[in-house]
Amino acid sequence: MKKISVILIILSLIFLCGFKRKAKPIIILSSNKITNETAYKIENNFFAKSRIFYVLYAADGFKYQGIRLQISKKEDKTSNWGFSLIMSRDIYVNSGEKIYRDNLYLSQKGHYIIQFFYLNNKDYPFAHREFKVY
Repeated sequence: MKKISVILIILSLIFLCGFKRKAKPIIILSSNKITNETAYKIENNFFAKSRIFYVLYAADGFKYQGIRLQISKKEDKTSNWGFSLIMSRDIYVNSGEKIYRDNLYLSQKGHYIIQFFYLNNKDYPFAHREFKVY
């Protein structure tokens, strides 16, 4: 009986402590420049014809040097599951780097999705976020 309880305790410790969950990269959006003080104020609604500042933060660092930024807009009349591609840009960052920051300008109102892909796996985004432009 002692052996069984010891084995169960060891197995439970392996499952509870042995597997580390990876931190997912996050996208922070803001209508103002993002600094350490303003990084906690995440916005999802923006005005048309204004700058949208964003930061892509990967706690474990980027796995690969090439990433792709993709902006899509929800449309009623399109053949791509209701979304049309607005912008796509390939970006090269140092692998292991944790932060990429930039801004974008959208002139049309609508519901948008910002996504980031690794260039060697363009089928699945590793980070995405939805936002609206009024």
